[in-house]
Amino acid sequence: MLRALILALACLAAAPAAAQTTPAETQAQAARASRALAMLWRPVTALNTEQITRACSGAAEEIEAVESAMPPVLTQESLANVRALWGLLVIPTDDPAVSYIFPDMSLPWLTPGLGAIGVVSEAEGFIGIRDAAGHDVAVQIGTAGGRGVMRLRNPEGQLLTFVACAPTWGT
Repeated sequence: MLRALILALACLAAAPAAAQTTPAETQAQAARASRALAMLWRPVTALNTEQITRACSGAAEEIEAVESAMPPVLTQESLANVRALWGLLVIPTDDPAVSYIFPDMSLPWLTPGLGAIGVVSEAEGFIGIRDAAGHDVAVQIGTAGGRGVMRLRNPEGQLLTFVACAPTWGT
């Protein structure tokens, strides 16, 4: 009974906040989130110059390699085998709420292909990603030392840190 009451109160409290966001604001938030994610993200264990430089080495070439390996006909089945070489590659589409998501083999719990992008909390940098298989992942985007940083938790609960190495929205 108490759970049902808490759920009902949470739904009522969320309704006024949701009503304040207009469709145009939602679209603008999605566009900002999509652009923030549109990068080749490489994993790092520390945010120091040496690790970032090493992690980002060859990033532009990797983007070109993945793009040239794309199948001629883009379907969910044909995209299922496209993977980044190292890290997470996010390529935007014309729809800011949809991006191509290509994880490397160290992220087997993320399914490559078209994914949905949604804003969870723009003020805190939380973005929701739904991968091609429908799995939801919350990421947090920020900056450190003038460089874009993304954090997410894997299914085992480990916090993974990625650094933005090369944008994909201009390619």
